[in-house]
Amino acid sequence: MATNKGGKLVTKSKQTRRPQARTEKARSSMISVATSMFAEKGYHATSIRDIEIKAGVKRGMLIYHFGSKKDFWKRVVDSIWSIIQSKREEHISILNNLSSQAGIEWLITFHVRFAAEYPIMTRMISQEGAQDSWRIEYIVSAFMKPGVDAMKPFISDALKLNDDDFAHWYYILISASSTIFAREHEFKHLFGFASRKESVIEAHSKMLVAMLTHNLLKIENEDIFIETC
Repeated sequence: MATNKGGKLVTKSKQTRRPQARTEKARSSMISVATSMFAEKGYHATSIRDIEIKAGVKRGMLIYHFGSKKDFWKRVVDSIWSIIQSKREEHISILNNLSSQAGIEWLITFHVRFAAEYPIMTRMISQEGAQDSWRIEYIVSAFMKPGVDAMKPFISDALKLNDDDFAHWYYILISASSTIFAREHEFKHLFGFASRKESVIEAHSKMLVAMLTHNLLKIENEDIFIETC
């Protein structure tokens, strides 16, 4: 069926799509602006009204669409981590087809490049990880732990790490691969060039690979020495 508006025929399907498109745009806008606000200011310092104002939506829209600030925060976090979740199965399957050295190099490079592309994720974790709350518990249980559990067997076996050693190795990887990008403005003032340039990302990856695979190289060299003797 069609209705006549100003001499133009408009089908009901088109009439339905327009409000739906506006609704989706408003939801996306609120999630987008809230992502940076939560990451930079934290949960408690970010008000619902501030998000609505910055997103350019009417008062009350956030609660109408998401139910509560807590539910909205979870939706924001879900939207960030869905990016890395979509790559998790891919990179675990890749690891299974690589040697120990090649696999760890690939894994380290993956983390560096991901951190460079999405520094907002590191800033969000830095905000939430400094205090014990339902928010950091949600991030860890829903997103971080599954990823850690997936990579732990490969890394531990390749580098001959026990559980405690792996915990240290993991945080060295995460901190060293992301800080340079999450604190890009500090880096620029300190050293005079941008951290997220391709040449810098590549150099950072290579240096981190050299540092974090040192034990593996030592083990492989020892094996070679034993064999040749």
